[in-house]
Formats: sequence, structure tokens, C-alpha cells
Amino acid sequence: MGEKLSVDVVIVGSGFGGSLTALLLDRVGFKVVLVDRGRHPRFAIGESSTPIADLVLRDLAQRYDLPQLLPLTRYGSWKQNYPNVTCGLKRGFSYFAQQPDEYFQPTANHQNELLVAASSNDSNADTHWLRSDVDSFLVSEVQAAGIPHYDQTELQVLNHSPRWQFQGVRENSKLTIDASFLVDASGTAAFLPLAMNLECQIAHLRTNSSAVFAHFADVVPWHTHLSSRRAYFENHPFDCDAAALHHIIKEGWMWQLRFDNQITSAGFVINGDQARFSPAISVEEIWHTLVKRYPSIDEQFASAHVVAPDGGMTRTGRLQRRWASVAGPNWALLPHTAGFIDPLYSTGIAHTMCGIEYLVQLLQAHWKKESLREQLHRYAQKIQAELDLIDELVHGSYRAMKNFEIFVPYSMLYFAASTTYEQRRSNIGTSSQATFLCAEDQQFRRLVRHVNQLLDHTLRQTDDDKKSRQFFDDVAEIIRPYNVAGLCDPDVQNMYRYTAIDLD
Repeated sequence: MGEKLSVDVVIVGSGFGGSLTALLLDRVGFKVVLVDRGRHPRFAIGESSTPIADLVLRDLAQRYDLPQLLPLTRYGSWKQNYPNVTCGLKRGFSYFAQQPDEYFQPTANHQNELLVAASSNDSNADTHWLRSDVDSFLVSEVQAAGIPHYDQTELQVLNHSPRWQFQGVRENSKLTIDASFLVDASGTAAFLPLAMNLECQIAHLRTNSSAVFAHFADVVPWHTHLSSRRAYFENHPFDCDAAALHHIIKEGWMWQLRFDNQITSAGFVINGDQARFSPAISVEEIWHTLVKRYPSIDEQFASAHVVAPDGGMTRTGRLQRRWASVAGPNWALLPHTAGFIDPLYSTGIAHTMCGIEYLVQLLQAHWKKESLREQLHRYAQKIQAELDLIDELVHGSYRAMKNFEIFVPYSMLYFAASTTYEQRRSNIGTSSQATFLCAEDQQFRRLVRHVNQLLDHTLRQTDDDKKSRQFFDDVAEIIRPYNVAGLCDPDVQNMYRYTAIDLD
């Protein structure tokens, strides 16, 4: 006994990317099946949304007549329409420079803090996604649309040309799928790259980091700790915990994302240039060592305990991955499968959204046409260029972390790219013409290379105060053509209240 399906597109992986792709393709008339080897709900990271992600999701929901997705694009509408789908309030990005064996000491000029607003109020804010809830919600939408969905199914590729032939097993029942096209949304599982033995290009990446992470209960808010240190809150543009909160440490950095159910996603990302922890050391020992080295963080986690994943705290190998091929004549990898750099700037959700938008549009426009192969090649070039830029920005950021006063202006490269993308996209309407983070804008790429050359020179200097001031001024001048949000302004003292761009 078993089932046989013949479809246009098979999508492997039912995280938010795979489910959203299935919904969109179904809306434009493709016959789709969604397959996953696991089941929902399940723990996942990649939880911090951004204005770009919200903007693209809004456009997709409107263009493809999926109004049920619109509330997910803003915190206020999410809470009003889907109170049982857990999210968290994200007003922007916050950064705090920690020193080993020292309590964090706020200063009046915020020289060891950086807050960058991404929204002007809570209602219009971005969100943190509790992925177990969000992914489950989107799978339920797939099922409600009548799209075949098979979880707990192990697929095997029998043939890939001229059509895909798959054989799967689900609950001791055989599943046979015949398809014209494959979209790989499997992410780290890398279903297609492993099945087709694609070349791994991790050696070409400059960023080199690993992580330890979990979800915790009873983490003391950073705002509470700052209050005990008599912090200067008067010109904070938002509550620093209502953000993608970063602690910059000597080993790399720590993220903290707060959900409305009182759970905090937290993890240390360890720079590969630092001494690596021995494989013999347990993940709990690594976590304990890092927390104890920073007294203020230690106070935050004094009563905290792990609540997810079920197996306890997770330790990764090298986070980076990248495949040499992103698309072929009858297949494509979504961005999160094609490669991943680092969570530093919360690029994951937005990058996936942009890739889905581009891929669905090209499949709709070029299906069964001779132009499809060329357009898929263009898609692959686009994703590779975006991964290149993210790698360049993140690698430079790790180098700049050696001195927080240098990291602050360097980080403005990312914020210049993201706000320029938002503005360009708004100007050209609901279109995927604007490349994610201006990755194919050659002037911007030259600008990034120029700043990295200055960074090299600056890090070799000995006068810390003088070199930091000069680097700040240099970056401010270099990014001027892309500074649409008042970045690199010394008068705001690292408190960027007006960097949110109103796109309504």
C-alpha cells in the first residue's frame, strides 16, 4: 500500500520558508507538495525579524491574496489577531560592551552602548518569532489551503532528470512523488546538496564562528540590571530589552531575544579567531565559563534555567555553510539552504523572504519556457552576491569588536545597507528589483571594501582615542550616499532614535 503523487513542485522542509513558498506557489496555480522528515511544533532558532522581512512579507501577503499573513508583519496587529502565536516585541538593535571580570558601568555619553531604532512605536514594531509557534501556524495554513503535506517522511531521490522521482516512507507506508521542480527549504539538513553531492564552499568564507544556545526562563531583564547600575535612560530611544540585544564580549558576542511568554532566547556566538573550547568540554561548562567571566551577565542568569530544546543546551560546530551551486535546470535552494553566515545582524528571516519572493516570481513568469534556465542562473548569482556581502560585513564586524568605539561606526555599514534597501524598495513598489542589502550595487560594494581597508589601517594604530574618532568621521563621509537615516551622528551619542523609516 502507498500513495503516488504527480506535482509541479515538491518542497522539502516545512519551516517558515518552505511553508510560505508552498502557499505562494499554490496561489498562482502550481500543484505543490510539502514534505518534511520531522514534525511540528519543534524548537528552532533564527527568530529575529527586521523591517525588511516585515516589508517583504506584507507585499507577498497583498500580492498573492493571503490576508491571514498580514498581521504577522507588525507587533500590534500580531498581538491583536494571533495572541496564541507567541512573539516578542522588537523595537530595534541594542549593543553593550562588556569587559571580563568587570561589572558593566553605564556612562552619561553612552560610550559603551549603542541603540538603533527600527520602529517609532510598539504597535508598528518588528517581532521575535517563537519559531515552534510560527512554523506550526504556517504549516496549518498550508493544510487549510488543501496543499498536501507529509511530515515524518524520509525521502530518497531516485531520479532528477528530466523529472524528479522520489520515494519516501511515512508511518510504514510508501510515498512516491513525481515532480517537475524541487525547492529545497531544508536549511541545515541540506537535503538536495547531500543527495546530489554538491561542492561545499565553506573554505571561501571569512567569518568563522560557533555558538552555544538555549531558551531560558527567569532571565533578569538587562534594563533591571542597568537600573541597579544607575544607568542614563533619559535618551534611550526604546526599552533596550525590546530589541535584538547584543552583549559584545572578548570571545565574540551574546544574543538575548525576549518573547511575550517570559521565555528568553539566549546564546553566545564565539569568534573562531579566539581560542576554541575543547570538544571534551561540555556545553554546560562552556556556558558557565562565559557567563561567569562577565559579572553583569552572570547576575542576569543567576536564577535562569533552560526550558528548550528538550535535549538541553545546544552546541554547534562552525556556523557557516555555503554550497557552490544554488540552482539548476529544475531545482533551487532557498537562501537558508544555500548558505548561512552568522546571526549578528538578524539577516536570516529577511534573506529567506527576499529569496522566496524572487524565486516565486521567476517560476510564475518563466515556467516551462526556455528562459527558465537563465532566470534560475540569475537567481543563483543574486543569492551568492548576498551571501558574499553578509560575510564581508560580519567578518569586518568581528574584527571591529576589538574596540567598541570602532565597532559602532563599522556597524553603520549594515544599517546603511538595510535602510537604503527599505527606501529603494518603497520607491519602486512591490517588486523584487531591489537586491537584499544592496548586494549587487557595485558602488556600495566598493564602499564596503574601502571601509575594510580603513579598518585594517585603524586597528594597526596605537592612539585609541584619536584613531576611533578619525574612523568614525571617515565612515560618516564614506557612507554619505547611502545614509538615508541619520547614521554616524556624533550628537546623538550612540542613541539612534530616528533611524526608523516610515514606509506606509
